[in-house]
Amino acid sequence: MKKQTLMLVLAILVVAVFFSGIANAAVDKDPKDIEIPCIYLDVSINFAQALKAGIDAAAKEFGVNAFIDGPVNWNIDQQVSIIENYITKKVDGLAIAPLSSEVIDPIIAKALEAGIPVVTFNTDSETSKRIAFYGQDTVESGRVQAKFLAEYLGGKGKVLITSCDAAAPWSQNREKGVREKMAEYPDIEVIGILNAKGDEQTTYAAIENAIVANPDLAGIASLDAVTTPAVGRAIIRYNLIGKVKQVGHDLMPETLDNIKAGATNASLSQNPFMQGYQPVKALFEHLTKDVPLESLDTGILKVDETNVDEFLKRLEEGDPTVG
Repeated sequence: MKKQTLMLVLAILVVAVFFSGIANAAVDKDPKDIEIPCIYLDVSINFAQALKAGIDAAAKEFGVNAFIDGPVNWNIDQQVSIIENYITKKVDGLAIAPLSSEVIDPIIAKALEAGIPVVTFNTDSETSKRIAFYGQDTVESGRVQAKFLAEYLGGKGKVLITSCDAAAPWSQNREKGVREKMAEYPDIEVIGILNAKGDEQTTYAAIENAIVANPDLAGIASLDAVTTPAVGRAIIRYNLIGKVKQVGHDLMPETLDNIKAGATNASLSQNPFMQGYQPVKALFEHLTKDVPLESLDTGILKVDETNVDEFLKRLEEGDPTVG
């Protein structure tokens, strides 16, 4: 019995030492030699620049080699290949915005098995083994969005949801939140979700076609930084300001201009600068000081006609935190 107990204790110690080695693998490295790639959904979209600003700021502050990378055109195969290359390279830490939970979850597990701490940022996969998430509660942001849109509509009318990637986890979560909240308004009908996936021209054409095909449309809930400005543009083009209400997400320059023009009633910021900054900071401190990795909610901020001038001014002054 004593022998079995001793063997059990030794086994526990071996496991503890193994995981301790993972946690502290980079402790003795010069910060500039600590590599933390941040793999986003699509680095070609404008929103990626707001994340990049946060990543770059953290890299500069801590002297670490952190940077944004990722596919273009929402290409899941590219994202898998990019992440696997960094696993093979044995980077020190990974921050990932997964395009698909089903596809990326096993890749996250593979990285962890290789001793690489993994967090998610901007977009989460709760089903994965990631250690922490740095971003917005996307279901709640959908609920908040629906509440504001319902108020602008006076509690009635037909509503269309738009997304640049309806199958993505973040989109499904926001759509869920919108539908849950809209169900509280019996005179509001959600007619469906438009999956306007593709390049900017393709996205805009899909939105334009949907607006033309639904002349009785009263409101649009845009779930992302791609369709939000495109919807506002279409509202302006078809002289629908005041006739079709829109609440979107994120603070792209065109979106702020559309709010100022009255085409977009409001848009919700998720603080992308902090979504880029915080995972780099957290991974750096985890690797160098063994600080535990803990999730951080970056919140929901409404920008509308009452405060848009403040954000336009900050944008003009080059404030990297606007996004």
